[in-house]
Amino acid sequence: MIVDIEELILLPEHSRLLVMNSWRHDIPQEYRNIIIANALNHCTIHKQLNLIGYLITSRRLFIIGASETTAFQEILYNFYYQVETGIAEYKKRVNEYDDVYHKVHYAQHKLFTPYPFYNDYIRNLIIGKDVELDYYDPYLARLKAYIHNHNYCSALDYAGGKSPVIVDTNEIIL
Repeated sequence: MIVDIEELILLPEHSRLLVMNSWRHDIPQEYRNIIIANALNHCTIHKQLNLIGYLITSRRLFIIGASETTAFQEILYNFYYQVETGIAEYKKRVNEYDDVYHKVHYAQHKLFTPYPFYNDYIRNLIIGKDVELDYYDPYLARLKAYIHNHNYCSALDYAGGKSPVIVDTNEIIL
């Protein structure tokens, strides 16, 4: 089944806003970004996730994607596991790893709180579409500047660059 990108990005089962929970305080932002980027790449390679949009901020991950072979919820579970593994690897490197803490803390507490992804400005900007209004909106202007200058965002791929995450910039998905 072929679904146009315009239809796909509006489907709630193909997009999520994931808000990082307390684990984000344990790891510096640059390492969090790397852990999340590596987990997303793992899902694109091993779970056939066609990732068409993402934005990693200091607290949030906006994600749009689909897979022909794997349910989106299963991809998210795999993503969570990869993030958990990345956290443990980081803790080992900085000699803060406590196996009991890792198994108890992260297994019993969610790493992210999922929400529906409703922000159309962000949705369009991270998939390379321009957002224009008939009036000046300072919120939109700041958002555009942030997204277009952010290293952990698929807008970079749509602008001809290369972000740290594998992004499918084709117009038709599935």
